[in-house]
Amino acid sequence: MDWLDEKLERLFFYIRNLSFRKAMLAYIFVLAGITAVLTYVTEAFCSYQKIPLAGEWCGYVYAFAGIIITIFVFYHKRLKKPFSILNESVDNIRCSNLDFHVSYDSKDEFGCLCGSVEAMRLELEKNKEELWRLVDRQKELNAAFAHDLRTPLTVLRGYTDFLARYIPEGKLSEEKVQDTLKLMAEHIRRLEDYSYTMKGIRSIEDVPLSLRKTTLHKLDSRVKEVIFALNQTGGIQIEYQGFNEELSLSADDGIIMEVLENLLSNAIRYAGTRIEVWMDYNSPERELIAVVRDDGPGFSEEQLTQAVKPYHKEFSADKEMEHFGIGLHISQELCRKHGGMLSVANSMLGGAAVTASFRSQ
Repeated sequence: MDWLDEKLERLFFYIRNLSFRKAMLAYIFVLAGITAVLTYVTEAFCSYQKIPLAGEWCGYVYAFAGIIITIFVFYHKRLKKPFSILNESVDNIRCSNLDFHVSYDSKDEFGCLCGSVEAMRLELEKNKEELWRLVDRQKELNAAFAHDLRTPLTVLRGYTDFLARYIPEGKLSEEKVQDTLKLMAEHIRRLEDYSYTMKGIRSIEDVPLSLRKTTLHKLDSRVKEVIFALNQTGGIQIEYQGFNEELSLSADDGIIMEVLENLLSNAIRYAGTRIEVWMDYNSPERELIAVVRDDGPGFSEEQLTQAVKPYHKEFSADKEMEHFGIGLHISQELCRKHGGMLSVANSMLGGAAVTASFRSQ
């Protein structure tokens, strides 16, 4: 009887996928047929038994009862399940729970409606994920903005301390004072440009790469200026070994300085008393390399693999506080934008060593 089961299954599948209009007509025709048969049988029985009036009213009774039964059957078979699915879906959406699926195995109007609700759920889920991604990007951008302001402000404070310390003693010539003020003005202008740039972007990846002609000598001078100012703040002594040759290259000196300042900021946080900065240029590979090493405790095993991830929770033993790192992540993204990379390691001499590379044009 497998063929009969197959035929019945196909029939039930066909009926289940009928539109409401066709399904209702089918239910009415079935009701009419059953009512007619029952009325005929009842009238024949009453006539045979000679029961007066019973056969005349049985058709109305069967029709009324059939209508009630048909309504209940139609609701149970065609409406109850999709209503339940849709109500549950609406409740989940109202509670901001999108971790569910809307599925109704029918091609009728409710099947189409459930499919539309599932499509809406997927779109809401996509929009929610996009919203969280934008929030995370904005959070990262805000953290980057706050982080990147710290070192330039420290540089300005170093120049201010330098002037405040030596001007009253008369140890600075007017020319030296003017040069220092000029350097401070350049750093302030750089902060203004940086603020304007950050205002117009939505994520670190959107930071523009502005390649322009420069020289190793100019980069070397800018690095020395920053290190000189940081050395005026006291506590940590920064030693610098610069380039040994004079070459022209096409690079974004703003990004290079931002990465270097981030590395110096992190090194100052963990260094004991000394930081070493070494820079070199690989002419055949057109690669600029910067290494910052401190004499602090170095990276833990976890930090060696996690330090460049955003908001990695770092612990500074000397400061006895937790720090949610963003600087190394920012530096890594900027190095990649400039065609290079960032790597972290522990120096053989002790302390942490971070290497940044940039590809020039």
